[in-house]
Amino acid sequence: MNILIIKDNKPGHYNQTEGLILALKEIYSHVVVEYIDIEIKSKISRKLLRVLLNRFPNFFKNKNNLYYIKYFYKKYNLPNVIPDLIISTGGNTANLNAWFGKVYNANNILNGRLRELKEELFTNITTVIDLGYKNQIVIDVAPNIISSVKLKKEAEAFTATHNLQGNFYTLLVGGDGAGYSYDDTFYNKLIDFVISTSKNKNFKWLITTSRRTPLKIEKDMRKRLKKYTAYFVSYNMKPEKILLPFLGLGTVIFVTEDSSSMISEAISARKPVYSLQPENISKDKNYQKLMEKFEQKGRIKRIKLSKDMLLVNNFKVLEDENIHLVAKKLENI
Repeated sequence: MNILIIKDNKPGHYNQTEGLILALKEIYSHVVVEYIDIEIKSKISRKLLRVLLNRFPNFFKNKNNLYYIKYFYKKYNLPNVIPDLIISTGGNTANLNAWFGKVYNANNILNGRLRELKEELFTNITTVIDLGYKNQIVIDVAPNIISSVKLKKEAEAFTATHNLQGNFYTLLVGGDGAGYSYDDTFYNKLIDFVISTSKNKNFKWLITTSRRTPLKIEKDMRKRLKKYTAYFVSYNMKPEKILLPFLGLGTVIFVTEDSSSMISEAISARKPVYSLQPENISKDKNYQKLMEKFEQKGRIKRIKLSKDMLLVNNFKVLEDENIHLVAKKLENI
């Protein structure tokens, strides 16, 4: 099977698409993957192309009309091999996914919401909540590259490299996004919680910030938590690829609730996961539906921070590797 992957510049999207590839490799014995990196011209051009795809889908079956891609994308390539299946994640990739599906008469999967595109433009849409699409495949947790074997390998290499010993909690810190807003009060409570937990539980922390974390907050956390951290990554000053070892080493994972990707990856590590809420949470109904699903299934505990908060243990981790669970859902595509 020849699979074409359309990528944007968002690592979270790419990891989800790669998770689908790993799942498909469990189903098909021979998979050849080609990658295309894209960048849209503008939000206006993306909206215009979406309208055209919805209204005139047959126009996009003509190979000669591939000439017009340059008016919508400032970065793209045409595939070297005609694909049997096209996969992508995210709104910036969705239009080209639909276009290539038409012109190459290929099956195609969009991972995530349609964002006003017609569902008929895709063979399947993979979602984590029921969005009402006729051709949706609802999976338990967003696809990703996390596996126990991979986490163990990365954790062992990381501890050897940095000479780490002991027990660890992992903290993944985001920032404003997905309708969430974090103020100084939240970050001060977070710092107090890390200090208090370190004293009471005799754990060291593995902490990373993200592209959404304010630089001022990064610096403050690094300074005030130096005594309590085994390893601290200031993403905006010096990003490091530490997600896999951090998930592998953490006995418990804490993650701010603004990132569904980070939460899904933490759940896939099959560890207890706490999602950290600010005072005012997102009003996005689909996002809240996703968080509620995870909490109702016992995958996460949603909490507002307090210094003396008690941690609970009644989690229901995934019954199997997420890659295997996704593969079972994709068996009939």
